[in-house]
Amino acid sequence: MSEEYVAATRSYLTNWAKAVITELKPQGVYVFGSLVYRDGAQFNDKSDIDLAIVMPEIPDAVDRADWLEALLQHKLLLEDELGKRLGRADRSAVLSSIVVATTPEIAANIHKDGAAAFFSDNRFLDLSTGEIKDGLPGAGERVVAERLVGECFRFVQKTRNAFLGVNALGAPTLKPFDDLCDAAPKPTMRHAAMIQNLIDSGDANAGEEFDLDIGADTLTILLHERRKRLSELSALYAARRGGRAARAPISPKDQIVLAELIFDAAIQVEARAAAVAASPRLPTLGGAHSTVVFARRFNDAFPGVRGISWFEDDDTIRQRFARLLAQPLEFEDGTPICWSRGPSNLHISNYTEAGDCLLINGEEMKIVRVAAVNPATYKYNFVYVEVDPLPPIGLYEWTSERIAEVAAGEGLFAYYWEEYGLVDGVHLVTRAEADDGSAMIDGELQSLRGRLETRSRYVTKYNFVIAAGGAPIMNSSYDYTLEGHLNAMLKGEDRLPIIAEESLRLFTGPV
Repeated sequence: MSEEYVAATRSYLTNWAKAVITELKPQGVYVFGSLVYRDGAQFNDKSDIDLAIVMPEIPDAVDRADWLEALLQHKLLLEDELGKRLGRADRSAVLSSIVVATTPEIAANIHKDGAAAFFSDNRFLDLSTGEIKDGLPGAGERVVAERLVGECFRFVQKTRNAFLGVNALGAPTLKPFDDLCDAAPKPTMRHAAMIQNLIDSGDANAGEEFDLDIGADTLTILLHERRKRLSELSALYAARRGGRAARAPISPKDQIVLAELIFDAAIQVEARAAAVAASPRLPTLGGAHSTVVFARRFNDAFPGVRGISWFEDDDTIRQRFARLLAQPLEFEDGTPICWSRGPSNLHISNYTEAGDCLLINGEEMKIVRVAAVNPATYKYNFVYVEVDPLPPIGLYEWTSERIAEVAAGEGLFAYYWEEYGLVDGVHLVTRAEADDGSAMIDGELQSLRGRLETRSRYVTKYNFVIAAGGAPIMNSSYDYTLEGHLNAMLKGEDRLPIIAEESLRLFTGPV
């Protein structure tokens, strides 16, 4: 075709695009294909017109379907005029194809037919400015986190293309659906099943992402959620699934509504997956054994210690613990540092200073003596910690009795502690109230949700050891022996050399 013919066709499309832009406010209207490639050198009397339209930001499925229905009227005018301008006598032929995509589809470079890098590597004529662009703005800037979301994007984009595939006579490519067996078109139910598979986080049997019955159920749910606005479509679909109302076809407009509902559900799933992917990840231990990690912390906090070294100055203890229990304490592949009192033990995930107290995993402690123990090689290192009593919090009337029992050696434990809740960093509530999530505060019954920290404090003397989770001293066969030594130390005996010596004979796995 002549350059004048190509230029005239482009000029008409520019005027057509102006009307679309004025009424529908798309983010862009573009021509691609033979009318643009190599300045239209391959455009001939058998060529079709290929258009790409970037939909405005319309968050609701039904509103997008209405927008597409309005675009359909412009498409009818385009078909009629192109037939005249291109000299096509067959008015039943579809002369133009419109790919309508949202910005998430373009950013992910997802094309209805799976064309690789379609939006980023293609050449487009911007009908609003007359500029030739290599790729659409923002194309290929992100990757869809979920494979099935990409499949749903392609399906919806393809359905839009079919919905707009009318000829000059108004005959649609997307026909009314009136199958006697299926409630909805199989591709629609299949992609709805994919959505359910994603909602279930893929925790399903193989093949369920394509299960038409699951897809039919999912469409029922999606329609039920929008039943006020989609009451007629909801009733029609219910009838097609065996309800009492008369069975009727699903119109092309209703088919595009179902497709856009699937798109909305896919966007929500993708947002969830993207949020997880963007959330801060814990560091990794890189394959290092817990004893290696602890040895590094031990050497940093207690350099030069060989054997047993004691520390009793508060500032010194705080400095040493700030190194020993510095963040990170939790890793993707483990929590390597633990405290133990024999049968009672737990990973250490948090350490902070709070006034006169130090907090380890939310347990308030007035630490008064610490011993760094390095009896042999690095895997035997541990730290002994001794705690003075804190005053009771005043919520429990029986605390004084328990303290007296501990002093007389009559308690169930050689020490006693209180558990409570701290609300808004100010108000104290009992542990029972904290567990129930509600309490009377300032004369008013209040919810504690999002306001609560659980705390505990030792109201008698207490002691424990800190070591690597995989250290020999953490051997479960040694738990009750260690507990006996620690109880004796609370009464003034020095069992630390014995603990250090016995730990050397304990088994540990390969390091």
